[in-house]
Amino acid sequence: NPSGLDPSALVVQPIHPVFTMGSGASSCKDELAKCSVEDLTKMMKDMSPEDMAKVKEAVSGACKPKLFDFKSGLPDCCTSNPDNYKCVAEMCGARLVEMTLGPGQEDRPHDHPNHSMYVIAGGKLCITPYNEEGKPAGEAHEVELPTGAPPIMPPGAHQVKNVGDTEVKIIFVEPTLELKACAEQPDFVSPLEAVPDCYKKLAEDDLWFTGCMTMAVGMEDKPHSHRDHLLYVLEGESLCIYPGKEKGDKKMEMQIKPCAALAVPAGDHIVQNTGSKDIKIIFFELKK
Repeated sequence: NPSGLDPSALVVQPIHPVFTMGSGASSCKDELAKCSVEDLTKMMKDMSPEDMAKVKEAVSGACKPKLFDFKSGLPDCCTSNPDNYKCVAEMCGARLVEMTLGPGQEDRPHDHPNHSMYVIAGGKLCITPYNEEGKPAGEAHEVELPTGAPPIMPPGAHQVKNVGDTEVKIIFVEPTLELKACAEQPDFVSPLEAVPDCYKKLAEDDLWFTGCMTMAVGMEDKPHSHRDHLLYVLEGESLCIYPGKEKGDKKMEMQIKPCAALAVPAGDHIVQNTGSKDIKIIFFELKK
């Protein structure tokens, strides 16, 4: 034995059949689907830490629902560009995404469903459209997005570059394949009608409306209703929510801050600004 090692001291880890068809999580998931519960139990008794990690990754991936079904074959924005597109809040059937693109930055090609936007910090972008085959199609074009604009974008694939001198920050809501219609709400009173001084509609399509809620320090609004919605705080410090159609003893106090995001289920409530700063919140609410 020229190596000087004692062969009896060597331990060779067995390779489980589940990993013989490839080393990635996707191939592991395919093989796992073929195994019975008894087979998995036997394999896990003496599975190495590396193999166990692959199993956990595969199982985690299998449990995640499919969000989109793009004809282009391109990934969604958060998958393709995790540093620039972040899911900041989600509910069943929709997610709120925050996009940040610095001067000179260019993202990777990705696809979108129809999405409603709000521009937090505007700037100049260059957009290259992609076709249903996932290839560049047509000429790139520049667009100037002003701060506070609420554009609604059609579905489609593209690539975006910030050709301006300032950071661009945009939030937008994307419906997923799981989205379902809201349940009927008796005696629904829209905040746009109940408290028009506080709630304004900025834009709408058949599915969502983009709203802006502003509330001065100490102000309390009137009872109103909401369907499922996603919100994003631009300004504010704290608020108190009284659930129901009348103000009672039950309440929920919340600390808020800029860039905080939240998914809010359908219901009725009253809101009071209990902080020392005015509140400004952008929200995307389902219409049906």
